Amino acid sequence: MFEDVEEIVPKDAADKPLKFYYNREERIKKAPLLVQQYYNGELKPVRGFRIFYTKQNRYIFFALIFFIAATWIYTGLNKTRAGATVAGINFELSAFSYEEEVYVSILMKRSKKSKETAPVLVTADFFAIDPNNQVGEKKVLQKIYDSKESDNSDNLGNSAEQYLRTKFTDYDIIRVDVILNVGGAEKELSAEVKR
Repeated sequence: MFEDVEEIVPKDAADKPLKFYYNREERIKKAPLLVQQYYNGELKPVRGFRIFYTKQNRYIFFALIFFIAATWIYTGLNKTRAGATVAGINFELSAFSYEEEVYVSILMKRSKKSKETAPVLVTADFFAIDPNNQVGEKKVLQKIYDSKESDNSDNLGNSAEQYLRTKFTDYDIIRVDVILNVGGAEKELSAEVKR
């Protein structure tokens, strides 16, 4: 099919394809000293504490330590903590909005490390926070948490989960704060409202 097509060859020398001649030894001679040492096998990897002998490595190390510390401090001071453990009970706060209502629930579950099984009175003060960080509404709920009784347990009795639930009328509520009082110990939880 293409046997009768004439090949177009450029007449100008500048338009002809270039040939590349690669000479490894010449390129290594013109390379920086570090590259020459690497190809000669003189360069050995730096291991152990000798890595901090250079300024660049020290800078990277201290920057890494700074960012880890900043992240740790930020998470420690962050107000939105939706989970906590008080008196051997794990609490997890969640809030979501549905049809002009904000539904709030606290999941209570006995910690695996806790050996106590006695019933405990849990008091929760719920605060609905608006965009101006003002309390819009407040509710107080109490429940006796007993790890033997459960809202949704299996036949083996493995799951000792109980819930505290309430709802608020949605007046632009962005966050729900809860102050838990469990056997005299207090903890504050906070959760953003999921829309």
